[in-house]
Amino acid sequence: MVDFRALAIPAIIVLLVGGTISFFMAFSFYPEKHVNVKINGECYEFLDNAYAKYKKLQAEKELLIFRLQANAIGSPNTIIPVIFSGTGEEVDDFVDRYNINIITSQKIGANNNYIDKYVIKATMTKQDFERIINDLTIKDLDPLTKSISGSIGLQPNSYIITEQEGEQISLYSKDFMRNGIQQIIDASNANSSDYDGVKQAECRTKIQY
Repeated sequence: MVDFRALAIPAIIVLLVGGTISFFMAFSFYPEKHVNVKINGECYEFLDNAYAKYKKLQAEKELLIFRLQANAIGSPNTIIPVIFSGTGEEVDDFVDRYNINIITSQKIGANNNYIDKYVIKATMTKQDFERIINDLTIKDLDPLTKSISGSIGLQPNSYIITEQEGEQISLYSKDFMRNGIQQIIDASNANSSDYDGVKQAECRTKIQY
């Protein structure tokens, strides 16, 4: 069982940063077409349209977490550390567009000239970070179409560290997902004559809400 209440902000940031890059790469080769969830003691499998709704919900949750993180940082001119990944051309354009200061640039597969992908650690102002958030779309955050903007995450920093802030964001994100998943299930039940991709399943999943 995933214990969202126990997560603090640094943990969320690490998951977003590390998970964004590794999950993006893995998902590109092995795209999932379903997900199993457990909510209110009942287990379901989402396929087809229901799975598409679930992926959209996950992207919306990422946007919510980004906004909550940004709101926890003080002045618009505060310098914050970020991490993202993209091709060389994407990185150059992204850095220019959002006034990003690169600290380190690591090429993925440094000995492979056929891989044009870089992991960038950098700094930028809160104001410019919020510009990125406001420009993000669901497509940017979808693992199959994730853009360089959608790969961005905050590195651990001194501006968001309290346990209370971590618990608050964890609760908000969990409640958001729980409510969204319940709406997907309720919509399917309301149209029981039409298949919408929601199936009851055995309770084997670790994704609980």
